[in-house]
Amino acid sequence: MKKLLFIPLTLLFLFVGCEKDVYDINPQMEAFYVESVQLASASADSIQSFSNKVDGFTKSYPWAVEHERYPCIKENIRVASLRFSISIEGEWGDTLDMSF
Repeated sequence: MKKLLFIPLTLLFLFVGCEKDVYDINPQMEAFYVESVQLASASADSIQSFSNKVDGFTKSYPWAVEHERYPCIKENIRVASLRFSISIEGEWGDTLDMSF
């Protein structure tokens, strides 16, 4: 009888402990990751806006920083932020744009 009671209680604790991570955090962090991969072609304002959005989310849900995608998201933001552009206007009105 004790074994039969132990199994349902164990399963209950497993589901209660994982519910918040699985249903609340994973979809949003995965969405942030997908968006962060595309930051290489975004403007500086878009990168800053995305960074603020991620920071706001992690302040509201501090355990989100433990998600496996969080370091990748932060790295994608960092790499995209380091990019800069130079525009040179030529003698005949030509413009040369270079991004680094």
